[in-house]
Amino acid sequence: MMWVRDFVDCLEGSTLRQPRVAEALAIKEQHLPKRIYKYRRDCLNSRRNLETDTVWLSSPESYNDPYDCCFTFSEDTLLATLNKWLVEKFVTAHRLQDVVSAEQIKAAKESHNPLKAIAESVSESRDAKSSLSQRADAASTAARGVVENTACKIRQWKKLTKLCSFSAINDSLLMWSHYADNHQGFCLEYNLEGLRADHPLREKLYPVVYSKEIYDLTPWVQTLVTTPNRAEFNTELPILSVIHKFDGWRYEEEWRQVLITNTVIADHDWQVPTPSRILLGSKMEAAKVGELTEICARKAIEVWQMRLAKDKFELLPERLD
Repeated sequence: MMWVRDFVDCLEGSTLRQPRVAEALAIKEQHLPKRIYKYRRDCLNSRRNLETDTVWLSSPESYNDPYDCCFTFSEDTLLATLNKWLVEKFVTAHRLQDVVSAEQIKAAKESHNPLKAIAESVSESRDAKSSLSQRADAASTAARGVVENTACKIRQWKKLTKLCSFSAINDSLLMWSHYADNHQGFCLEYNLEGLRADHPLREKLYPVVYSKEIYDLTPWVQTLVTTPNRAEFNTELPILSVIHKFDGWRYEEEWRQVLITNTVIADHDWQVPTPSRILLGSKMEAAKVGELTEICARKAIEVWQMRLAKDKFELLPERLD
């Protein structure tokens, strides 16, 4: 869908100097589904969430896709970028502007070890050059530490993320099989139309971006390690990294609630509006149909049940009186 690409482009192009988050959210709002659906097994936790108007926010590490919220970046590329960026800083810090040329700086940046190359290009006494080389080695070591520390923090993003997955559709044979206990569970419908744009269920709801490639954060992490004032830094990287998913899951038409915290916290309930409808699985036992109907009657939730079409592979919702 083209609008999803536009949405991602806005988030990818957003910086602290020129934020585009509002633009991205406006695009999302235009294409937000009127209703979203949560497939559930019929179990004690599912019924508790139904009774309390909550959903379960969990770590992506508990998801059935081991690649969920997976991203990649090259530490070698980051280190090379940082070392090139540090060449001119090194020249300025050691007042080498008058003893190295622009051509030497350019050549140093293109070398395997930029800081060492610029230090060795200085035509001074052997002792002075040796001292400068030692400082260049120290700067290179410090740069590697910055990259390793940055990489460690970025890899924590997955642990700082809590998700709840919804779908834009309620009649997927596969999802009824996978997530609703082989059609013996139920599916909850949440009406987004009556919610304010800043309601948490709308504001923190993001479309999943399906891709054949693992999301590459390298270009944006390069900005992180080479821009101390952070003016060009993109604060939306954590969101972008957790809404990309393998293209094989496209049939799910997933939207996900995303919560990213500053510290690692436990999985937990998240308050949501009362469901507008419950759709019961086509194979749900009659006794359980009665129990769920009683719960929903107390909460003024419409009760429907999926039926199998007779002439094609299709599920049809029918309201229960």
